[in-house]
Amino acid sequence: MSQLLATVTAEGLSLDPLEVARTAAVFAGCAVIVGFAKWLRDLIAARRSIRLASLIVDRDNTPVAIEMAGFVLAMTLGLLGALEVGRGQWWEQALDLLGTGAIVMLVLLLNDQVISRLVLRGLDCNRAVASDHNLAVAIVRAGGNVATALALQASLGHESPLWARLIWVVIGQLALVLLSLLYQRLTPYDDVAEVRQKNVAAALPMAGILLAAGIVVNAALAGEGGGWGADLLSVGLDLAVSALLIFGLRWAGDRFLLPGSTFADEIARDKNAGAGFVEATIYISAALFAATFLN
Repeated sequence: MSQLLATVTAEGLSLDPLEVARTAAVFAGCAVIVGFAKWLRDLIAARRSIRLASLIVDRDNTPVAIEMAGFVLAMTLGLLGALEVGRGQWWEQALDLLGTGAIVMLVLLLNDQVISRLVLRGLDCNRAVASDHNLAVAIVRAGGNVATALALQASLGHESPLWARLIWVVIGQLALVLLSLLYQRLTPYDDVAEVRQKNVAAALPMAGILLAAGIVVNAALAGEGGGWGADLLSVGLDLAVSALLIFGLRWAGDRFLLPGSTFADEIARDKNAGAGFVEATIYISAALFAATFLN
């Protein structure tokens, strides 16, 4: 937030009523937008005869609940990260809130299809989660939504013209998909087949690599501002170095964290969710290092 709700003076604490009102209005607006986005997602699912709320309440469908929680969290992260309270007049703030909310909502709704068609390569994710209770699919899609929200924060949170910010949204989304596909190429087992078979151990590192990519893209795009050529080169170098660090640590983890075994064996052969969680943590930790030291 660009201004404080209260300032400390020699006479004591002084509240700014206008700033309090503006912040409260933005908070309420964000809550309404997140709620509307969740309602719209439910409506889209209902058109395919999938009643999300009923599946959670009446069928105790945990995968549906995880997907919903991931979407709501992603909406909140994407919306709040791209907003600046106190910028311009109140009507400018309202337009900024509505415009940012619309973009974040549209990208996240489309992201369900991106994850299904590109990352999980045509797997019918809606049926898998709603009918088959496939927790592995839900974990990957929830992780993908949160990763996209992190990329949206950096893409939408600067002062470039709207068209430029939308281009960076697309670039950020492409980076997430490419890093995820690179990960799948490097694993000795078929990630999508394992997820299709409800292997949570395989889903955790897939979600982890998406989140790691989101963290790196967030850091890389946040620093853009030197012209398209320089910015693209900088983002590309950051992503390349980060990918090397992430997969290098994964190799080291095989040798030092799991002596006598490998992540691939534990995940594909033994369906060891603990090993999958450790691998996902390695990716996220490496991304945090990269985001800190590359920028």
